[in-house]
Amino acid sequence: MSSLNSPSVLLTVRGTVIPPDREATRQLHNQTAGSPEGVAAARSLGDLSHNVFTPVPGMAGAEENELLFLDVWKDAQGIGTFFSDEQVQHGANLMFSEREAVVWMPAEGAFGFELSPPMHLTGRYLGVARGTVDDPQNAINVFRKVLEPTISDARQHGQISHQLYVRLPMPDQPAPAEVLGLDLWADAAGMGAYYESLSGFEAAFSAAPETSVWESATGGTWTEW
Repeated sequence: MSSLNSPSVLLTVRGTVIPPDREATRQLHNQTAGSPEGVAAARSLGDLSHNVFTPVPGMAGAEENELLFLDVWKDAQGIGTFFSDEQVQHGANLMFSEREAVVWMPAEGAFGFELSPPMHLTGRYLGVARGTVDDPQNAINVFRKVLEPTISDARQHGQISHQLYVRLPMPDQPAPAEVLGLDLWADAAGMGAYYESLSGFEAAFSAAPETSVWESATGGTWTEW
């Protein structure tokens, strides 16, 4: 997962896959979005990074047949141009029976960090919290109040980064204000222990947030950049 200090946007695509198993899903991904032609087209329009995540077995929030993409783009215009292509749409329709694509912008003034991962911990796990908010600025303040004092404890449990995003309004898609919190971890057990004792961030949301846990896509090599 990548982050930038300069303006950029994050595209999340989460959906239920059509292929019958993880290997078939991986192969289809690498033949469509991950093909040399697909990668070149996305990069030419401003797709800076593409990461694939699969659910962590035994952890709540995501079904076994789901897939999550995180892509950092230079701007939302490039995303619109890329996904208006019929071939791109066809590939997505082969992959997903249903999906949701959302564009997010970094939450201005939010608490966040990105640290180098410990060399002996090679796993990558993603904690996600998403929900509607009455006031994005209040959500930013709540996350800072809850998370900033715990950064040392989080690091000892294996956290690599924390980033907060606000949903980017689309002219033709009215939607309530939402925020998205992304935590990257190097230790699944440490992540679970930390989250078990974490409380207070729920006050950022106007309703109970959706939470889920993922890991860097398993089952072979997935094309990423």
